[in-house]
Amino acid sequence: MESIAAVAPVNAMFFSALLVLLKLVLGIRVTMYRAKHNTMWGDAGDEQMQRRIRAHANHSEWMPATIIILALIEMVGVAPIIVFVLGAAMLVGRLIHSIGLMGNAEMFNRVTGMVITWLVLGVSALIGIVEYFAPGAL
Repeated sequence: MESIAAVAPVNAMFFSALLVLLKLVLGIRVTMYRAKHNTMWGDAGDEQMQRRIRAHANHSEWMPATIIILALIEMVGVAPIIVFVLGAAMLVGRLIHSIGLMGNAEMFNRVTGMVITWLVLGVSALIGIVEYFAPGAL
């Protein structure tokens, strides 16, 4: 394998920042609901609280792998437009999945958001594998 010079992953950084802002919004929604309903621990059996907690937690579960793989494929020189499209798709997927978890068009948004998330991670992983064996291919 030939050596590859790393480049600053600016597209990955941009979408990471947007995904972190979404995480912040989801976390604030949990905290505000806790304060409003005086629920300091757990969910008190409140379905709306459960949904907010799950939306925040689910986002937190998928975000790290996304940020890492996008940054790595960008650093090995994958075309910036590819990283940008993958980042934008992930942001849209995570946003609509979160909306679905909170009860808005639940089945459609949850399923669509999850499928987009899986596709972005799968395509990103395949790009990483291709770039390992054929540097500069993409």
